[in-house]
Amino acid sequence: MWLKRISILNYKNLEQAELSFSRKMNCIIGKNGMGKTNLLDAVYYLSFCKSATNPIDSQNIRHDQDFFVIQGFYETDTQEPEEVYCGLKRKQKKQFKRNKKEYTRLSDHIGFIPLVLVSPADSLLIAGGSEERRRFMDVVISQFDREYLEALIRYNKALMQRNTLLKSDIEPEEELMAVWEEMMAFAGEVVFRKRSEFIAEFIPTFQSFYSYISQDKEKVNLA
Repeated sequence: MWLKRISILNYKNLEQAELSFSRKMNCIIGKNGMGKTNLLDAVYYLSFCKSATNPIDSQNIRHDQDFFVIQGFYETDTQEPEEVYCGLKRKQKKQFKRNKKEYTRLSDHIGFIPLVLVSPADSLLIAGGSEERRRFMDVVISQFDREYLEALIRYNKALMQRNTLLKSDIEPEEELMAVWEEMMAFAGEVVFRKRSEFIAEFIPTFQSFYSYISQDKEKVNLA
């Protein structure tokens, strides 16, 4: 999938921008604060239906504006054109469309445009907590495994509902708690299994690159 052109309106500090890209390597050059990172974040948004840096959509609208729009014009490996549109107005539901047809569920879009983001924040995968590493796996696996994405959504929904009950001033009903915990157990089993399979498949690649970097002086593993 090749991103041929992107059009951005009122996204973060980008008032209006329209850029065309090469099939090969593209370099974005500019002074600090001009919006280079925000441009990359807009590209990320078109793949994941959200920002990589701020999950609160309304805060991604440019200051003193009421909406933002991001449009990406792609070409597939078979040279078929694809258009992805995202628009958000304050206090309204986000719109996400592929070829002018709106998605019923945003999760149906995940994996259509595979994307890998590399940033200075990746150091948290090593220095940060386990939550960062789980998030890394979630982003990678969800792009190629629909069953994993669906299970992850169900697990997070059940977890949120259960935690809301626990924080309530009224003692939660045991039967209702059991429903959410059972859903967590079923979905969690799928998530755990898929993550384990991913790690097992990823280890040889990880070891190969690490061996090259260390010139075979060190051996590493993942668990």
